[in-house]
Amino acid sequence: MKKNEKGLSNNYFTLVLCALSLIILVVYVYNSGGVKKMADYIRTVNVGWLLAAIGCMAMYWLLDAVVLHMAIKPVHPSHRFQTSLRLTMIGQYFNNVTPFASGGQPSQAYFLVKRGVPLAETVTALLTKFIVYQITLTIYCLVTLILEFKFFMGEVKALMIAVIVGFAVHTAVTLMLIGVAFFKTGTIKTADFLINILGKMHIVKDPAAKREYVDNELETFHKQFKYMSKHKLHLMKMSLITVAQLTVYFLIGNILYLSFHLPAANAFTLIAAQAFVLMIAAFVPIPGALGVAEGSFHTFFILFFQDKVDVAILIWRLITFYLPIVVGLVFTIIEKRRGDTLPLEKYPVTDELAGSGGEPIFRE
Repeated sequence: MKKNEKGLSNNYFTLVLCALSLIILVVYVYNSGGVKKMADYIRTVNVGWLLAAIGCMAMYWLLDAVVLHMAIKPVHPSHRFQTSLRLTMIGQYFNNVTPFASGGQPSQAYFLVKRGVPLAETVTALLTKFIVYQITLTIYCLVTLILEFKFFMGEVKALMIAVIVGFAVHTAVTLMLIGVAFFKTGTIKTADFLINILGKMHIVKDPAAKREYVDNELETFHKQFKYMSKHKLHLMKMSLITVAQLTVYFLIGNILYLSFHLPAANAFTLIAAQAFVLMIAAFVPIPGALGVAEGSFHTFFILFFQDKVDVAILIWRLITFYLPIVVGLVFTIIEKRRGDTLPLEKYPVTDELAGSGGEPIFRE
């Protein structure tokens, strides 16, 4: 745990990087004549629209907490919603300050275990949420691609190629999850084959140890998915809430558009544009996809915001990136100062979670 605590506290470099990116963004807006545009925007904006955009971000967090709670509650009945809400904000912070948004789940797992939730239950819950989110997001983005591909391909062809690549990666991850779930033996053989090749190329050191590790991880994942899939109605409810969660997030661009008093635009087209920005940014190995997120937003939304797009980028990033960092950091600091609920020895994982075959079980 000491190692994890050290890791949780060593994010100063990333925070400085985020602060510098904000300064660069403000300077960019200033140099592009955005000061006058910002002043005009402040004079004419309906405060209600800005509050609505912030409200969408808050609703996104709330729905994320609901899905997380639905994932944890079946395996740990004593879990409380307020804890899920705190964990959501901690996850938001670490997702935004780590490459590929990779820090959210490990930090949530750390705090769950610290609060007395057995590791097996923690892994099960977070894995359930990840699978639901990944599959739902892939389907959501597929729908936006089908319905809006022709329009955006005609307007921003080069960037749409990046969208297709991002969607392909999302799809590959989803197919991998499904493959492990339903074709365990074939997936393990494929993984071992790739590790052997990487070993011969001297990219992977000690291929035998790596194979053993990967095989164990895939076996664990398969067991988790096997019992999760028995609760289809519960997973379907989580998926529907995730759809709502993604929608309120994507609506932030629509609300900002309305706040500029611009001519009417197709609401779903704006939603699709935000989904495409997410697809591009999700696989950029920089915290918050700094630079790439702003650039892709500019390319897509200049079609709608026109000369006001620079100001729109600044407000959008303040709401969707910097606000979660600030709020999430506050929750993280508060949670780090809380003591452990109970010693972990009082939560024997095998007694609490094991079924007849040793696999975890959902408790209704």
